[in-house]
Amino acid sequence: MATPKSKANIGMTLVILFAITLVTGIILHLKKHGIIIEPRSVIKIVHWIAGLLMVGLALVHGLQFKKMLSAMKAKFLWFWGDTWVAIVFICLMIITGAVKLLSSVKISHLGLWHYWFGIIMTVAVIVHLFSGIQSWNRFRKIKSSNR
Repeated sequence: MATPKSKANIGMTLVILFAITLVTGIILHLKKHGIIIEPRSVIKIVHWIAGLLMVGLALVHGLQFKKMLSAMKAKFLWFWGDTWVAIVFICLMIITGAVKLLSSVKISHLGLWHYWFGIIMTVAVIVHLFSGIQSWNRFRKIKSSNR
């Protein structure tokens, strides 16, 4: 069983990897607007590695809080729903990113789909982060008062 400290460390690492992935993704998208930041190949590699690590840690994070999320559904429906939106768009990001990375042919507009899924995921993750901290604290208070 994970300790609260290890859960917090995973959460903070997840936030850092999310920020790195978001910033490098935006830098890569700027090419569509005529702004090329070099070394582009290094930025792509950092984006891929940070994204893969983020997905791995998100999976661990999800498994750690799976029971809590289920318990929160009744009292914190907004948080539960937002979490599922984040999960769906993380999955869409994984799929479009993997196809983009592994495909030997250029698929028209796939990068743009990946980018827009990333924007939606970013909004959902930010809402998840801020409402999750508040919901988690309220849930802990409700749970401790029931004892």
